[in-house]
Amino acid sequence: MIDKLSLIFGSKTKAQEIVLLLNDAKPVVRQGFYPEELPKVERFCKNNYLFIAKSRFKVIMVDNGSYSNKGLRIPEMDKRPGMYFVYLSKDEEKTWLAAYQEMMHSDRELGILLGYPVCCVDYFCHSFSKSNVDPMHKPTNPYTNLTKRDQDCVLLSHFPCSSDCDHSLQLARKYLNVLADVDRNRARKIMEKLR
Repeated sequence: MIDKLSLIFGSKTKAQEIVLLLNDAKPVVRQGFYPEELPKVERFCKNNYLFIAKSRFKVIMVDNGSYSNKGLRIPEMDKRPGMYFVYLSKDEEKTWLAAYQEMMHSDRELGILLGYPVCCVDYFCHSFSKSNVDPMHKPTNPYTNLTKRDQDCVLLSHFPCSSDCDHSLQLARKYLNVLADVDRNRARKIMEKLR
């Protein structure tokens, strides 16, 4: 299932997020898409009763790597190519609220809407900066290991406040259980790679 969804959403990690959303493990998902990718995502959302909101700005990725947290926010009417953030949920209000919180630079409120642990949201708000765009910890377990994101292999979509954060570990185990029910092969491969 993850492989099939990755053809729509562009990566296995993004496909996982959609599976978690569809199975009520996440309240809202935030992902980036270029304009040419949006029609198939919007069609999927319509067919699966998901609400979708698009940011009123674009982001130009600053790093050339396959995974980056560095982006330059530009107005939607800017002619330069950039990606839009989209917010997806089964709850229309949460979808629009997430878009609004991002537009207002309200990282804490957005993180909470996305279902991230409060301790990790606070950690991100205090640690993330232009000089520290990857506030990761050295992994001590596979559940909170973010070092393989660029290889399309991760369980969490947030930066844990520590590698052993209880709240993040609980979420990661919950996510893995949902993935194992939907795509046992993908769940096995993730754990093999993250160990």
